[in-house]
Amino acid sequence: MSSVLRPLLVVLVPLVGLAALHLFLPVVASLLMESAELDPAAFGWIAGAAGLGSVWLYMANHGVTPALGPLGSLRAGVLIAVAGGLLIKTASLPAMIVGAILLGFGYATSTPASSQILVDHTPKQNWSTLFSVRQAGVPLGGIIAGGLGGWSITHLGWRPAFTVMCVLCLCLAVPLVLAPRHYNTARPLQPFRMSAIFALSNFLRPFRAMSLAPGLTQLALACTGFAMVQSACFSFFVIYLHAGLGYGLALAGTLFAVLQAASVVGRIVFGYLADRIGSPRPVLMVLAGCSAGSALLLAALGSDHCPLLLFTVAGLAGASVATWNGLYLAEVANLAPAHSVGEATAGTTFFVFLTYTVTPPVFSALINAFSFECAFITTAVGAATSGLVLLSSRTKR
Repeated sequence: MSSVLRPLLVVLVPLVGLAALHLFLPVVASLLMESAELDPAAFGWIAGAAGLGSVWLYMANHGVTPALGPLGSLRAGVLIAVAGGLLIKTASLPAMIVGAILLGFGYATSTPASSQILVDHTPKQNWSTLFSVRQAGVPLGGIIAGGLGGWSITHLGWRPAFTVMCVLCLCLAVPLVLAPRHYNTARPLQPFRMSAIFALSNFLRPFRAMSLAPGLTQLALACTGFAMVQSACFSFFVIYLHAGLGYGLALAGTLFAVLQAASVVGRIVFGYLADRIGSPRPVLMVLAGCSAGSALLLAALGSDHCPLLLFTVAGLAGASVATWNGLYLAEVANLAPAHSVGEATAGTTFFVFLTYTVTPPVFSALINAFSFECAFITTAVGAATSGLVLLSSRTKR
């Protein structure tokens, strides 16, 4: 058990800190935009910039994780993310854009690096559960962002609260310093070249990664629909409840924490279920329909609902729209050759984070042109499409 638990904790604990800092952005979005003298819907551009930073990492990962090693990549990612957070809290638009890109870049290092550690040091028959438990660190970070972050905003102010989240991110990175050295050297390290991070050829690498194994293209396409609805919910949930429907910021932050808590439980339960079934794909197909339904429930909310209904909807949404990530990573690990898991993960996740980049600005445009309701209905269509793609690819197989 310790041989499984140790690598899991090494990748899980730092992810909680990175996710808490990353997901603190939508919690503080209203106040951040107010301080920057911008419309709340303009937060879509900040969220999109964070997605762009992640996309950059996934394109350039061949020059990061193979060169620094998974532990070195994660350590660098934490420092870059914290630097980005400190820039964002200036509330200056240019600094916020640059800071969001750095935050997204640093946050994204966790996916290919963590996948490589788990593949190298844990049994394959437990991957769906382990990848899902690892991914549960994201909503767990969201709980901290909504809980501790919301409390800090109320009692300290939003700028000190941002500092608190940065310090927490650094503290939770301690396992990366204490981890066994062989976690970083299980595979020979390549020479680090800064030019590899900025090379124009990086734009083609995610597309080349799709040829590493049959089925990766269909899986990446399906995950764009999941990413669309998750990005919309995570980025705009608090703004929708507070600025769109008129609920108090404290209640909206608490509901955001409930959404994240439901996601923690859902990721673990669905990961365990996928291991018992023997494949994450059927579970992903069910989640596609549930995600579409949750987006429609959010679109149907009004400004006078009782708290019990709001908490129920938040729980259902968290258990559906944000529980697919570990299952998809496990499926990538199943499809790809063992020596190419990091590259395949980076390649497929590129398309996920490209969706994370595009969705918030498009969502903002739909809000401005139509309404929040119309925007959520659009994401429901995306989630439903994911289910159809998975069903179609399964039939072909």
